[in-house]
Amino acid sequence: MNNSKIKNFNIIYGYHIIKEALFSKNINISLIIININKKYNYSNIIKLINFKNISIKYLNNKIFYNIINKYKNNKKINDQGIIAYINFIKKKTLNYYLNKKKLIILILYLITDIKNIGNIIRTSLCFNVDIIIIKKNLYIYNSEIFKISSGAIFKINIIGVNNIINTIKILIKNNIKILSISEKSNINTINFFKNKIYNSVALILGNEETGIPKNILSLSNNIIKIPINKNKISSLNVSIACSIILYEIYKNFFIS
Repeated sequence: MNNSKIKNFNIIYGYHIIKEALFSKNINISLIIININKKYNYSNIIKLINFKNISIKYLNNKIFYNIINKYKNNKKINDQGIIAYINFIKKKTLNYYLNKKKLIILILYLITDIKNIGNIIRTSLCFNVDIIIIKKNLYIYNSEIFKISSGAIFKINIIGVNNIINTIKILIKNNIKILSISEKSNINTINFFKNKIYNSVALILGNEETGIPKNILSLSNNIIKIPINKNKISSLNVSIACSIILYEIYKNFFIS
């Protein structure tokens, strides 16, 4: 398992990611730097940058990589000769969402793997998750997650909280049903979603290695599991499990 921890970066890179960022209402772009030695046609994106009145700097190969090497953490990255400095606009608080009639919340309990986080964010956008709740000190706004999530991180609200347990208790007081995933559960997802229809739900995903602790499981309305063939493999990757459950919730809310 990749145990890479989240790093605090303030740049993004790559043509498609920066194009997504330019259309996002959640961030401000303060500066874009283009490598003049790269033979990419950026005429379309430059028009958009100029329209938004964002500063552009054109640098040679040496100076460009003096900047980007500070951020890539010894990893090979496909920068495509373009980087952007960003700041996130303050997002809506949890209270803003609590009166919504059909609310889907995803709670990530101490999930730290970068690939899992990026894929979970992308899946969440696909299945109409309203907000993702994470621990406040987990910084997820880095270029690797931007790439893995295919820009979905720019389009979904992610709220950092000081105390996950207190936040769950607030959700319970607001009649939001709490679902947790545990392999030890006797309730499988197929039977559960045939019989249960909730107005609003918060799904908790646990840490990749330790899962969801007992004090959080005890707050859950239901603990469910995904039935798998354990003769062939012992467990699912957390981002895959997330996709399966969110699809069931999506069907429950929008298709059934």
